[in-house]
Amino acid sequence: MRHGVAVRLVLDQLETGAITALDRSEKMIEAVKASVGPSERLRTRAEALEEADFAGETFDAIFAVNVDFNLRLGTRWPPMLKALLKPTGRLVLAFDPPPDTGKGHAFIGRSLERLEQAGFDAVLLPAHGRITLIRATLK
Repeated sequence: MRHGVAVRLVLDQLETGAITALDRSEKMIEAVKASVGPSERLRTRAEALEEADFAGETFDAIFAVNVDFNLRLGTRWPPMLKALLKPTGRLVLAFDPPPDTGKGHAFIGRSLERLEQAGFDAVLLPAHGRITLIRATLK
C-alpha cells in the first residue's frame, strides 16, 4: 500500500488553502511528503490527535483514512474533531477493514453513534469494495 495517496489526490484538486497532515508516526509523515513532493500548501505534524495543540486553529474539512478512533480514543474523539471544525466544516472517515473480520461493521456502528451523540449529522456513503465512508457535518 502506498501511503500519502489521499493527501496527494486532495492537494492536486485544492485551488486555495493548505492541508495539514497529522499522523502519530514520523515514518507515515515521511511517506506523505515523499508521495506529495515539495509543496508550500502541505503542513505535516508527527503527533497523535489527542496530543496535538492547534492553538485555536479550525479547519474546513477533516479527512481520516484507516484511523479507527473508536479503538484508541473511545468516546473522546468526536468532541476533539468537533472542536477543530469550522461551523460549516465537514468530516470524512474512510476505513478499509481487514477482510473476513467484523471490524468494518463495528467501525460503522460505533462511529455513527458517537458522531450523532457529539452533535454531528453523519451518514454512511456508498463506496467501492470493503471501504467504508462516513461523512459528517455539524448540526
